[in-house]
Amino acid sequence: MLSIRVGRLIDGTGGSPLNDMVVSLASGRIERLEAWAAFRPGPADEVWDLSPYTVLPGLIDAHVHLFGSGVPGDPSWTVHDATELPAAVALNCLSHAQQNLAAGFTTVRDLGCRHYADVALRNAINAGTFEGPRMRVCGVGLTSTGGHMDRGKHFIPGVVLPGPSAVADGPDEARRAVRLNLRYGVDFIKINATLSELVRPLGGLCSPEMTLETMQAICEVAHGHGRKVAAHCHGGIGVTWALEAGVDVLEHGRFLSDEQLDTMAHKGVFLCPTLSPEARARELKLTPSDPHLARWQAQAFDAMYQTVARAHRTGVIIVSGSDAAMPGVRHGHGGAYEIAQLVKAGLTPMEALVAATSNASRCLDMSGEVGTIEAGKCADLVFVDGNPLDHVEMIQDLQHVPLVLKAGRVVANRLAAPPSTFPRGPQRAAATSPGG
Repeated sequence: MLSIRVGRLIDGTGGSPLNDMVVSLASGRIERLEAWAAFRPGPADEVWDLSPYTVLPGLIDAHVHLFGSGVPGDPSWTVHDATELPAAVALNCLSHAQQNLAAGFTTVRDLGCRHYADVALRNAINAGTFEGPRMRVCGVGLTSTGGHMDRGKHFIPGVVLPGPSAVADGPDEARRAVRLNLRYGVDFIKINATLSELVRPLGGLCSPEMTLETMQAICEVAHGHGRKVAAHCHGGIGVTWALEAGVDVLEHGRFLSDEQLDTMAHKGVFLCPTLSPEARARELKLTPSDPHLARWQAQAFDAMYQTVARAHRTGVIIVSGSDAAMPGVRHGHGGAYEIAQLVKAGLTPMEALVAATSNASRCLDMSGEVGTIEAGKCADLVFVDGNPLDHVEMIQDLQHVPLVLKAGRVVANRLAAPPSTFPRGPQRAAATSPGG
């Protein structure tokens, strides 16, 4: 058994931190938690002294796109649909997944990929072929003709591209699209409930993409097979229809009304607000060449923090997701940046960490496995040099995240002395780091 002494334990539930604790691990899971004062190691136990550090549950980024890098100008969302080989897509996904893992995000939810590379990567990680985060994947997102993720709208008629979406117009096509995703073993279904592209030139913010009947058909099939439905949306009647249809998670939601937030709180619908894209675009001065999009993004930025604050006050469950792959939102950095944006929206640092741990695990139907530090859960642990409750931005600097464990294995180590050099021994006095 491996036992780790920590100076501060934040368990992901939102409860008060516990000081000077020991987390004991066995077979990739947390065996027990106890106060250091009461700890007595067994003769064969290995003990690490990480008492200068805070330990968190493995963090969760609940909205990423692993096929894109987040580097401004990355063509993954445009010409790469037609030029990038499937093998290259898969390799990019692996690289980006591992960047997230090294930053302490031991679980990610991918909201749309190409060629089902997300499914293949999830399976390879689960089989132990590659190291990577736990993954929840949707395969290709479902969109409508001319919709937000209809890749064909960028090209002449007749061009069909292997984008991160499938076009489904009407209930029957939608049912078939859901079943095609299920055929490849997806974990959830992603749809586009609203879009803004068609109304931006008219000064509008949102318009519905799918009909109520189409979304009802999607939810019927998905729920019948035990899968949640996540909906890209921003506001307007399309959100009202999505909530009536039975979607489980709203993504983005820049312009949600008070009535819609009340419905979400009543039904237990999660909100993954993905504040990072507009925030990073503002920081990096990434202004779109399309003036209508630039106007829309400015209005979204002005509204989004207030929307999250209203949602939080209403009792909507907030989940942290960065939308990594959007311009400026890079894998390995976006997840921690998003947590800081939630604090900017009015959540406390503890509430923002809960949004990236236990709330996210509930959203992903993984609360029995990850999201909190408690006996029986997977030993996914993140060690922080400092107290993130005082300064949550510190976890954006990997020098403040020196050690990451997934299932009890070291998957990122930036400690000055590697854990393997820490002493063993049955005596409590031996459980100290060199020089400690």
